[in-house]
Amino acid sequence: MYLWQDDYIAALAEMDPDKQRERVYKAVVAIEQRRLSPLEPGSEEYQALDRAEKALAILKKNLPEV
Repeated sequence: MYLWQDDYIAALAEMDPDKQRERVYKAVVAIEQRRLSPLEPGSEEYQALDRAEKALAILKKNLPEV
């Protein structure tokens, strides 16, 4: 498991929309921070980051408006 995945899983598991919004943004920041470090294109983690970003984008899109 990668360090950024804790925030990602917390965002997916949160049921309260307000808390989920906060967790989604925290997960996005964690992923962006990870992308700042060297990462082998096509690696398992690289692919996991791509999938996580896509899932968070869908989740953000479906969150109720503030």
